[in-house]
Amino acid sequence: MVIQIIKKDQGIVRKINENYQVTNFLTKEISENLSLAVSEATNHSETTKNTRSDRIYYVFEGKLIVKKDNKEFAAESGDIIFIPKNTKYCFEGTFKAILINTPPFNPQDEQISKL
Repeated sequence: MVIQIIKKDQGIVRKINENYQVTNFLTKEISENLSLAVSEATNHSETTKNTRSDRIYYVFEGKLIVKKDNKEFAAESGDIIFIPKNTKYCFEGTFKAILINTPPFNPQDEQISKL
């Protein structure tokens, strides 16, 4: 295992749409155990499920709302939301959050059913 520093300008931006983008910093090519990205949204709403990875959102700006089975979880700056793998959920809001997936994010494992 080698210690690495990933500089802020080394992030790989993945623009999902005009309201949502994810900047990947720690990817499956670097770690086989987890991935880390910064997720930024403005009035975004999406329903998704990751079939392989547990997911953690750490909100550091704005408000992130997660909905599952008629329950709503609202996270603001400093809050964490944990979502187990194979959980279909809707997330929405205007926020900036750290997004951690374990095992690492792989687009093939993501099922987006509504944008």
